[in-house]
Amino acid sequence: MNYLVEPRFLTKKGEDRTPDIVGSGKTDWFVVEITTQPGSKEPKLRSYLSIDPRYLTQHGLIAHDGQPDVMSSRLSFVDDGPYCQLIVRDHLDVMKAEHIYNQSLKDALTKSQGTDLRRLPEIAITLLPEMRPQEIRRGLIDIVMHLFKPGSEGKGLINIVDEGLERLSGTVSVPAKSKLKDSVKREMDGLLKGALIGYLFYDEEDCVYKSTDKFKPHPKTMERIALALRDWAGIGPQKTLDPWTNL
Repeated sequence: MNYLVEPRFLTKKGEDRTPDIVGSGKTDWFVVEITTQPGSKEPKLRSYLSIDPRYLTQHGLIAHDGQPDVMSSRLSFVDDGPYCQLIVRDHLDVMKAEHIYNQSLKDALTKSQGTDLRRLPEIAITLLPEMRPQEIRRGLIDIVMHLFKPGSEGKGLINIVDEGLERLSGTVSVPAKSKLKDSVKREMDGLLKGALIGYLFYDEEDCVYKSTDKFKPHPKTMERIALALRDWAGIGPQKTLDPWTNL
């Protein structure tokens, strides 16, 4: 089954629909709404049922005639109406699986019930299309730190976005990636004019962000940069920092 992140669809009435995740396989297709908000997502989930499935082919997905299976994914239960709900805390909790009509999908979800999510490997993804400015800043910290690595030739804007999206890069829709790219540019440009002024600049010739000649690789300098980034991202002070050689 293939999937896309934030693809744009239309209903048969020409209304816009942009689900968080759309997946399609040989037997059926599904839509997942991911949220941490306390309000019910029932109206939005219901609206996805009106997506015109013919648009699946325009996104390179297998087309189907009927409505999708619709699910929400949350950190804790909120009543999202008659739709399957995935609770992703320490353990996976699959609720209301009876509302999944595709038997293969239902069986897979039921089998996954209770999976210990704490044992999953750390996810390298640091950027997502829906992130707010403060979240984008936090997602950029490690990427920016690597700009100061000895021998670094800098990173272009699209390289930064792709690195942050990691394995999701090829699945994010063009409009969603373009919007994220604009958001990242805004934060990066603010960073080099603010928290890292004198240490970071944008090379117009090579179209990359890179460290200035003022920067000299030294543990104390790296400590100052790391603290400045954490303060910029609103994380707060950190007593110990990894040495430069570990980056």
